[in-house]
Amino acid sequence: SSSGSRRRESYSPFILVSNLRAHLYVALEKNAWLQKRIEELEEERNFLRCQLDRFIVSMRTPEEDDYYTEDEYVEGEEEEDEDDDEDSSVEKGSKKKGRGRSSGEPRMKMRRIFRITHGRERQRVKDPDGVLIRYKKILSTYQRVRSMSRAFQIHGVDRNTMASTSPIAELLLVAPEKVTEVGEFEASKEKLLDYARRCYKTMDDQTHAKVQTMKKMHKLLPISYRFRN
Repeated sequence: SSSGSRRRESYSPFILVSNLRAHLYVALEKNAWLQKRIEELEEERNFLRCQLDRFIVSMRTPEEDDYYTEDEYVEGEEEEDEDDDEDSSVEKGSKKKGRGRSSGEPRMKMRRIFRITHGRERQRVKDPDGVLIRYKKILSTYQRVRSMSRAFQIHGVDRNTMASTSPIAELLLVAPEKVTEVGEFEASKEKLLDYARRCYKTMDDQTHAKVQTMKKMHKLLPISYRFRN
């Protein structure tokens, strides 16, 4: 019995180290899970904030939706889910600007609330590189949440703005060798919408087919757009 006791004592340091390693592994796993959970909760918080913003905006009239789009891509159309069969027309919002407002003062207050809430999240870009950076960020979020509307909300970008600039990012990602055919973007002479139209026209059938395939595989944002001549 004394030899058995000595054997147990000789094993005890090994068992102790093994137990400590097991506890450490469990603690690390728990820490990783908690970190992931924190990220999920932060993302959910951002989503709920956007939902609150949308509720505030829903108190306004549809005519004023175009206020939230970037000046050069005004439309004011926002989809509720990620169904992408409907095209986004990117050049018809300017027709809405001339409509009158019946109760101006309350709407002005709502406008100020929305502007303050979204001021930090909106990402305004000024060149093709900025378009690509923003596109990649939103694409990464979309691949995580599998909802374009939610991804747009998280980043504070409206659907129409993304639709109107998507050809730029798609060409840079799918067929960068064709960028030289598009020519340089001249910020002093044209808008990003003009450059996006040139990118769209530069895509041949093969490029368009590849873009559609990548959209179905969620490697590109599955957003539709239509350019008017």
